[in-house]
Amino acid sequence: MYPNLLFRRCVAAALFCIAGAAGAAYPDKPIRIIVPYPPGGSVEIVSRVISDRLAQALGQPVVVESKGGAAGNIGAYYVATQPADGYTLVMGTQSTHGTNNLLFKETRHDPVKDFEPITMVAAAPLLLVVNPKVPATDGPSLLKYIADQKDGVSFGSASTGGGGHLAGERFKKLTGLNLVHIPYKGSGPLRTDLIAGHVPMSFDNMASALPAVQAGQLRALAVTTATRSSVAPEIPTMAEAGFPPLVLDTWYALFAPAGTPRPIVDRLNKEVVKILHEPAVTERLRGLGMDVVTTTPEGLRTRVVEDTARYKRIIDDAKIEAQ
Repeated sequence: MYPNLLFRRCVAAALFCIAGAAGAAYPDKPIRIIVPYPPGGSVEIVSRVISDRLAQALGQPVVVESKGGAAGNIGAYYVATQPADGYTLVMGTQSTHGTNNLLFKETRHDPVKDFEPITMVAAAPLLLVVNPKVPATDGPSLLKYIADQKDGVSFGSASTGGGGHLAGERFKKLTGLNLVHIPYKGSGPLRTDLIAGHVPMSFDNMASALPAVQAGQLRALAVTTATRSSVAPEIPTMAEAGFPPLVLDTWYALFAPAGTPRPIVDRLNKEVVKILHEPAVTERLRGLGMDVVTTTPEGLRTRVVEDTARYKRIIDDAKIEAQ
C-alpha cells in the first residue's frame, strides 16, 4: 500500500472509532458506488440494479457515480484514497482488481492491499463465436480449420489485455495453433467486423455477442466457464465442445477502501447478498447475460489473488508488455 493510503486508513479508522463512541449508526448519510468506467456500460448497469434496493435496505440514498478513465484505474484509485468509513464503494471488475496492475505501469492502487472486499456480484462467461462462413460447428472442426490455414487465423478482442484477448492467448497456448490477435476499441466495433467477416473468430462477452448469435449473425461454439451458463444453457462449455478446458470469465464485485471496519463490511455483505438473490434482481442480471455470484469477503479476496496469479501466467506466456 502506498504510504499516503496507509495514513488515510489510520486516520479514517480513528475517526470511525470516535463516531462509534458518540453513538453514530451506520449509515447516517448517502453512500456512493463509484463506477470506474464511462457511463452506460455494463458496470454502471450492474451498479444501478442493486443501488435502489440497497438504499431501501439501509435507509439512505445510494448514488451511482461514474469516474471513468485509464481502463478503470482512475476510479479505482479514487476509492482507494477515500475515508474507510463505508460511504464510498467501487464496483470493481477483473480488470480493475486483476489485470490492470499487470498491464499498466502507472497503476497506483494495489487490488488486494488497498481494498476491503465485500462480495462478488455477478459473473459472465466469454463466448467463443465465429462468423457463420467459418466451416466450424464444434471444437474439432474449428481446430482443424485453424490448422489448415497456412498463415494462421486472426481473432478479435474488445481491447488489448481484456478478457477476450487473454482468453484467445490462452487458447493459442493450449492448442499450439497459429492465432493472430486483432485488438478493437470496444465490443461494438469488434462485433461489426465479426458479423461482416473481416475477423473470423473472437472470445467476446456474453451481453455483446449473444444477441448476434440469437439473430443468426454469429455462431456460438462454447462458453469459457467450467459449467454452462444459465443465460444460454444450450451452449456447451469449452471442454464439452471438444476444446482444451479453457476457463476464464468476467466478473463484477463490490469493494470498500482498506481499513473499513468489519461491522460495516459485514452489513454491506449481508444486504447486497440478500438483494442479489431476490428473483427480480436475478432475472434482471440474467437478462444482461450474467449469473448472480455471491461470496464472503474472504472468498472475494481469495478470488482476486488467485485470478491475478492466473492472469499473470497468461500475460507472461503471451509476452504482453505493460504499457
